[in-house]
Amino acid sequence: MRRIKRLEKDFESINEELEKLESFRDTILLRKFKRQLLGELSTLRNQIKITTETREQREEQKQKRRNKANRNRSVKNKRVWKYVKSIKENYFPDKSLKEIRTSLKNHRKGLETDIPDVVWRNPSP
Repeated sequence: MRRIKRLEKDFESINEELEKLESFRDTILLRKFKRQLLGELSTLRNQIKITTETREQREEQKQKRRNKANRNRSVKNKRVWKYVKSIKENYFPDKSLKEIRTSLKNHRKGLETDIPDVVWRNPSP
């Protein structure tokens, strides 16, 4: 509790300093100092947020982060599979998806593949 009060006191003092700086002439040094104070404010804001949030809030944040990561991964994998399937349909119907996927992996590593570079650039015929 004491830490939160100290952080809030520091936060208020920096805000007061910023208000006092408004009366000065706008110079490069003043802008740099204001930017530094704003950085300190954001650091204090984050520390206050971290010290006041509960375990449930942290778990909720973690779950949201996981859900977003899973959604992004899913979208990426769907996009890659559509790409591989279009290459199979348009150029290599006799090859399996696994072979094309392995060739794509090797192509991304910069290794030589049996599929020409033109196909990788534009999978549509």
